[in-house]
Amino acid sequence: MRVWIDFIARTVHMIVVLRMRISLFSLIAQAGCLVFTGALFAQAPAPAPAAPKNMIGNPGFETGFRRDNIWDGVDTTGALAGERGALPILTTSGTIADTSMPVSVSVADLNGDSLPDIAAMDVLGYLRVFFNAGTKTEPKFTVGELSNLFLSRISPTDPSLQGVNDANARQGQRIHLCEITRSGKKDLVIGNYLGEILLIPNSGSGVKPDYRQPSSIASAIIPTMKDSLKKWGNVFAPAVWDWNRDGKDDLLVGEGSYSANSIHLLLNTGSGSRPVFDENNRSVLAYGMGLEQLTPCIVDYNGDGNQDLLVAERTGKIAVYLNNGKQWKAGDTLAFDSFIPVGGATAATTAVGKDPMDAAKASGLLSLGGITTIASGDFNGDGLFDLVFGKSNGKVALSLNSGTKTEPKFGAPVELKGDAGTPPFNSPSGWECNFGLDRGNFYGFFSVVKEADDAEAKPAEGLACLKAGYAPSPNKIMPVPTQYSAALDKNWKPFNTTDLVVWGSPANFFTAVQSGRSPLKTGTTYIFSMKVKGSKVNNAAVGIQYRGFKKLSEAKIERGDRNSATVKKNDAEQRKLELIPFTAGTSWAEVRKEITVKFDNKDLADLKQVTDWSTTIAFMLSPGSQGGVLYIDDVKIIEK
Repeated sequence: MRVWIDFIARTVHMIVVLRMRISLFSLIAQAGCLVFTGALFAQAPAPAPAAPKNMIGNPGFETGFRRDNIWDGVDTTGALAGERGALPILTTSGTIADTSMPVSVSVADLNGDSLPDIAAMDVLGYLRVFFNAGTKTEPKFTVGELSNLFLSRISPTDPSLQGVNDANARQGQRIHLCEITRSGKKDLVIGNYLGEILLIPNSGSGVKPDYRQPSSIASAIIPTMKDSLKKWGNVFAPAVWDWNRDGKDDLLVGEGSYSANSIHLLLNTGSGSRPVFDENNRSVLAYGMGLEQLTPCIVDYNGDGNQDLLVAERTGKIAVYLNNGKQWKAGDTLAFDSFIPVGGATAATTAVGKDPMDAAKASGLLSLGGITTIASGDFNGDGLFDLVFGKSNGKVALSLNSGTKTEPKFGAPVELKGDAGTPPFNSPSGWECNFGLDRGNFYGFFSVVKEADDAEAKPAEGLACLKAGYAPSPNKIMPVPTQYSAALDKNWKPFNTTDLVVWGSPANFFTAVQSGRSPLKTGTTYIFSMKVKGSKVNNAAVGIQYRGFKKLSEAKIERGDRNSATVKKNDAEQRKLELIPFTAGTSWAEVRKEITVKFDNKDLADLKQVTDWSTTIAFMLSPGSQGGVLYIDDVKIIEK
């Protein structure tokens, strides 16, 4: 018993002592001092309050990713290149799928120096001419000069489209340089994805070509049917030759679909200077036999004095169709002979009479590995035709002919190089930037820059900022592009009541968009701010768009006459736009506005937050080499 009494007494004593020490510690702490192991320390400062959360990611544009600058037709590796892109096409499996499209190539002497130059039009519709700065035996290419031509943009009001509103309709163009109008200059015949043939005359000269934007697309269309609005195929690839020897150039058309895969011949029933074509004078010149995306090229392949037909197709092989030399008449077709081998494959590999699909599986065939376009010219002065290819990776390749006039022999295609690669742009991470590339905004760009890259940048905060502007033109022979398409609607405005209008906007309309990363709280006020500077900036505004949505009840199915059914939804929805106009001067200035997230719809009164929202910085710049520029930095949306 005494042991337990002693234990209890010691425990009580320890508790009393502990309480005294705690009380003493509290008194000393409150007095601003702390005693610990005999040392005296000042009290630690209270932690600073957390900085308000910025709802914008990468607000100072400190991070980005590389995007090739190929306005001059040369990528960062120095390769001749155009913009890459894909279009939906019918595949061999019978399904529609986006498929990489090649640049289209054509060869001619375009500046009168007796050297073959290369014209290339990319999938978006930009035409570049790579002038040959070498010699007859050693070609050399530097940069691509852009023409003032952009035919890809469509308008819903264009009567030639008959209601087609697919933005891809006039992309995927295939080109051919020729003298179809007997002008003594190389004009441009173009086929497109929609199944149109267009003629763009050379408005310049034989030493300084100039391919200008027509007053309307309809005015440039060469009808291939009596009803010019009707279409009989798609992804047209043209070539021109007087096939029936009547002194007028006829039109060959490679067709892109799987169901009508042939090379068609349309006889010219007009005059030498005014070609006319229609369906009553259209014949199949060569059957594709299951091949697709056909591009024709006319050469004397075997040196017998007759023009033969080379056809590039979707897998990158080149088919040969030989001409027997007889006077052509309606109904005559060229027979498939072979696929072109690399380095002279044996005749058994590509013999006449072998099924093309079996031959396609043979090894040793020249292949570009995807949908390909083709042109020919003598690039090393040996009197033999060489082959130029447009590849689906956006690059241009050359295959030299080391054979003879009667037995050509081609090396593996080599991608052509130009000047040293142009430094790339730096696209900002987390932002979707649109500088009008799909609207013909020649030389426009967005890029993250530092002061070391651009002495004018001097970021407002951090090490980087976002720059929008125009790259310099490398043109020395062709005129620098000056025609920038206007808005499709004369009453166009950058924002309507709740949404950003981009598709119908002018070429020189720029947008930088970021979707909401975290929810906005309804009934809460936020402060938007950013810093800008620049020149020749107009129609500039920030749009903060948000959408409230709430399902009020499950959808109901209402039955009607003849067993019809209508789904009736019971939802509440409202879209809001907060518009913040701004201007830009030569020094950094802040754009600032408070906004409160709220809805007028009473059914959305109890909505706690908004997840569907975005921030759009939109503006127009005066275009061209002396055009506008805008710097943007330190973008914030912070809860008040």
